[in-house]
Amino acid sequence: MQVISLANLIRVAEESEVRDYLSSFSCEKNPWVEDFLKYQAIDSEKRVHARTHLIIDEDNNDEIIGYFTLKNKQFDFEGTTSGSLRQKIAYSKKATSVSTILIAQLGRSDRYKGVVPGSKVLELALEKCDVMYKLIGMRIVCVEYEPIPELEQFYSDNDFQYLQCSPSGYKLAFIRLS
Repeated sequence: MQVISLANLIRVAEESEVRDYLSSFSCEKNPWVEDFLKYQAIDSEKRVHARTHLIIDEDNNDEIIGYFTLKNKQFDFEGTTSGSLRQKIAYSKKATSVSTILIAQLGRSDRYKGVVPGSKVLELALEKCDVMYKLIGMRIVCVEYEPIPELEQFYSDNDFQYLQCSPSGYKLAFIRLS
């Protein structure tokens, strides 16, 4: 298993070849995750909007096991967010917002369900976040997800703490890097 940058892949291969490669990724459980990689990730890289990293299976023809997309995002605190939670995240009880590393996309290929756990994909994403923290000092990592019990349990099991609901109805959770 190896993590490679989509930006680097784009630099060394023709875009049409990269698109063909990405088209092999399948995630029926979450079509949005599949569609992002196939149809939006390259454009996102070109615009330097976010960075996508592919997890590949070196032992199996470099198949895509999964991927994650990271970006910097500032979140405004909702009025219901407690002062103590604001203090924990933004170091001020009166903070109105916080800059974070957002795991904007996280997905595993259907072919690797039962082979590579989703927690491993998340772990690899958090390793990249830790590198970012060491380089630029951004300690808070967030995820936004649909309020589905399975997703809530997944992030809770992986030490993310609920922060607040976004105006769009998604839940926002965070983890603080050490």
